[in-house]
Amino acid sequence: MTKPGRAEIDQVAEASIAALRAPSILNTQPWRWRLSGDRGELWADRTRQLAGLDPDGHLLLLSCGAALHHATVALLAAGYAADVSRLPDPDRADLVALVRQGRPSEQDDRLYRAIYRRRTDRRPFADERPSAAVLSQLRDAAERHGVHLHVIRADQATAFAAAVAHAGAVEHGDARFRDDVLAWTTRARPDRDGVSARNMVPPTPRDVAPRDLAVARPPALHPGPGQDRGTVYVVLALDAEEPEDWLAAGEALSDVWLTLTAGGLAASPISEVIEVEPVRQALRRLLGVGSPAIAMRVGVPVADLEPVPATPRRSGTDTVGLPGEP
Repeated sequence: MTKPGRAEIDQVAEASIAALRAPSILNTQPWRWRLSGDRGELWADRTRQLAGLDPDGHLLLLSCGAALHHATVALLAAGYAADVSRLPDPDRADLVALVRQGRPSEQDDRLYRAIYRRRTDRRPFADERPSAAVLSQLRDAAERHGVHLHVIRADQATAFAAAVAHAGAVEHGDARFRDDVLAWTTRARPDRDGVSARNMVPPTPRDVAPRDLAVARPPALHPGPGQDRGTVYVVLALDAEEPEDWLAAGEALSDVWLTLTAGGLAASPISEVIEVEPVRQALRRLLGVGSPAIAMRVGVPVADLEPVPATPRRSGTDTVGLPGEP
């Protein structure tokens, strides 16, 4: 058998580094990579699971799926398809995927470039609404992973806003939820994770109120002049709720987010409607189909505003294990 070349494993290593930029619940970055032979192993890191917000680990798997998709995007940018085996070992449930450099493919770096521009933008968006053509592209991005993207219609908007507000009120009143938010919004700078004050905005009048993350620190990001009138709300929904479905939801989230970023749009997640189970079931009834996995607000960023600061990221030495390392 031919041994894998150094360039091949180096390419997988580069993909794992790109995956550090993936979005995750409260920027917990709940994954680890281990390089072994010609492959990268993506592992769920249960030490970063949120006991209150995500007791079943669904959003942890979703976060890992986003990291997996980021890695495949990086390989494609280098001119290779990704050879991926998802959840390959029933006896090792936290082994999320095996990733190898696949066959040579036409190089496409459009989404790769978006990896480094993508931000969670909680500021109000402009009055201009994303076009129907762009929303169709986002649906296609989700469907590539067997996930459905539903756009909240005008006749559903009031009920959706009420669901988001109710989820926020429940979490604000429950110590389990508050403790998770507190823990991941007050991280020490060397940790290079969590949500910092510079990525939070103060409350502004909106149809759908953003999540209140300012539990212990005042927001430091100016909201700007946007009124959020053109904002579109979307929900990614699953046909089933097995681990592979939640993993696919994360891949779809990454694909959708990178696609909209490449198209000049901005977004932020609305995970609270998933974290509070009665609200999630109400959202399911509102949509009438599928199991909600994550919601998002998508919009046109206000012109001339400075980009949102990048969220802190752990280094490759913290998250990527070399051969022979645990």
